Amino acid sequence: MIRVIRRRFTRRPKKYLACLGVILVPGIGLLAGLPAVSSTGDIAEILVVDLNKDKEPATFRASGFLHGISNSGPAQELVEPLKPRLFRALVQHVGLVDGPGIYERAAALGARVQVDLSSCHGCPENGPCPGDNGDWTAWDSAVDYLINARKQKGYRIEWDIWNEPNLTEFWRRSHKVYLELWARTVRKIRSADPRTKIVGPSICGYDREWLQRFLLWAKSNGVLPDVISWHEFDDPRNIPARVADLRKFLKENRIPLRPISLNEIVGSHHQTKPGPTAIYLWAVEEARVESAAHSCWEDETKGVSNCGNDSLDGLLSPTTKEPRSVWWVYRRYADLTGTLVTVEPSRTICGLASVDVGKKQVGLLFGRDGQDKTNARLQFINLDRLGFLRDKVRVTVERIPDLGWKPLQKPQVIHESIRTVFGNELIVPVPDIGPHDAFFVRLSPER
Repeated sequence: MIRVIRRRFTRRPKKYLACLGVILVPGIGLLAGLPAVSSTGDIAEILVVDLNKDKEPATFRASGFLHGISNSGPAQELVEPLKPRLFRALVQHVGLVDGPGIYERAAALGARVQVDLSSCHGCPENGPCPGDNGDWTAWDSAVDYLINARKQKGYRIEWDIWNEPNLTEFWRRSHKVYLELWARTVRKIRSADPRTKIVGPSICGYDREWLQRFLLWAKSNGVLPDVISWHEFDDPRNIPARVADLRKFLKENRIPLRPISLNEIVGSHHQTKPGPTAIYLWAVEEARVESAAHSCWEDETKGVSNCGNDSLDGLLSPTTKEPRSVWWVYRRYADLTGTLVTVEPSRTICGLASVDVGKKQVGLLFGRDGQDKTNARLQFINLDRLGFLRDKVRVTVERIPDLGWKPLQKPQVIHESIRTVFGNELIVPVPDIGPHDAFFVRLSPER
């Protein structure tokens, strides 16, 4: 039997960078005769939704969780509607050791499962760590046990070799010893279990130099991961550029492109904020990575971690399991069915939109990370491309307010009307958007 380490769920706070990016549109005061200035005097921001620019089918690649569920909680009606596609879990939570785990539940939801191997041994402050004094016996035995358990159970999982090895909080030995750990574990898995994917290095943040050196070393030693992973906790609008930078590096260094998993996203300073959460979802889709998992942090009550209380990493209140605002962001993200289309972001607002021909619906989820209040103008263009939106269109606008730790029973419908389409465009004003609010907009035919 292997020794299971219960990991400490603590993190040092990360510094948040302001949301960047500006789009300048001439003549915004002339659009549909709407006011160009918000109640605070800010110039309105414009979000352009091009219904004639398809991106790809909606697959909900950003819907994933870290230690968010158990085999019994939370209730299925709080999990299934979010259409989760990834669960990243500790060894003791999957079901490979110590009784039932989350695997069967995750598989039934159609989600991948990444297993954090470092949780089977750990590297505590006072030791022991794998490879101490050249002794790899305990680590090798643990990995062998887990490989055999996976085969016997028939689980289709991915091995994530070590969590955040660039932090002394999780790896307390030299980088040289870590590389030896990585190489011997990759070779052991590929020898005994060659069809199971290996994920890594799962470092904290996009440490460009660390990651590039690791990948060059792994290439030269024949131990590249099947899925490249790291964690994103700062400004989500930087994610697409970081992913593009990594792919460029791979190409330049003749490393075959492979999937990328941002297997922890959303910083502690963002965990209750619906607007930034929506921007993280936008960023994951914009970067077109394979998967992402919402991270977990300390809850409102000091000492209470959302990493092990069946709260979907804090999307639900820990005790009552009531949905918070951020749960509704993921719920509305799951409503973006059909085909994703292009949304041009504004200064502090990013959005995701989809067209579902079968449901005769256009959906737009957008979030803001700014200061004070602002107005937004949603400019839907090329409506003539859609045969079901002609002349009269029903418009529904929901606000997902930033309520912090408080639960939200449902989004607030702030506007519903029948609008007339002019010139294949429709402009929907959204006034007084809070600094961290999110919104969901539906367009459908007049009934």
